[in-house]
Amino acid sequence: MKILKLTAFAAAIVCCASCQKTPKYTAPQPVVIPKIVILGSSSAAGEGANPLDSAWAFRLQLTINQNGTKATFTNLAYAGYVTYQAMPTGYTVAGRPAPDTARNITKALSLHPTLVMISFPSNDIADNYTDDEIMSNFAIMTHMLDSAKVQYIVFGTQPRNFPDSTQRMRLKTLDDKIVAAYPVNVNDFLAALSTSSYDINPIYSAGDGIHLNNSGHCLIMTRTMQHPIFIQVTGVVPK
Repeated sequence: MKILKLTAFAAAIVCCASCQKTPKYTAPQPVVIPKIVILGSSSAAGEGANPLDSAWAFRLQLTINQNGTKATFTNLAYAGYVTYQAMPTGYTVAGRPAPDTARNITKALSLHPTLVMISFPSNDIADNYTDDEIMSNFAIMTHMLDSAKVQYIVFGTQPRNFPDSTQRMRLKTLDDKIVAAYPVNVNDFLAALSTSSYDINPIYSAGDGIHLNNSGHCLIMTRTMQHPIFIQVTGVVPK
């Protein structure tokens, strides 16, 4: 057990150290300048990172553009949001939040993106929405993206220190469903950030039981940079 803890701690140190310097990537200029839109909640908005530009979304933009790619990023994520607030304009379900027309999939598509990243890691579970309705919401968004021929990445869940172990296990169950539904498009990092009971691994915790610290954001940024769709869209290949 001590060896495992030391290994995890060492991984966090490596990740943290790598994110303190901007990683070097090969960045051939893509034919089309990437226009990337992010939909999501507080983690995508940068919560837990200190300073804010250490958050995964901000680090991505810095790293991608360091060699002149000049990708544009529009971050529509907002703290506390669930998948319902990202639903298309006009979508209604009784007893559920209405879409935010300034931060939803309709708004994202109006920006003519080359890539949309969708990150709703745990708030839907916190609000006790069922897996079926969450997956239905993802399906609506991704169908619209497929129809518009826009590339997308669906982020999996993140650990959260729910007092109820049933809710923590739902993080794993939902993550498995996202992986199964989107094997090519998923960005999956739940196991890497979690304890065995799906609490946040302390080395990645911002201390509030919900959000990730700089090392956690670094891990997500690195996994995103390595994602084949992200590489295809940006032309940036990790060395």
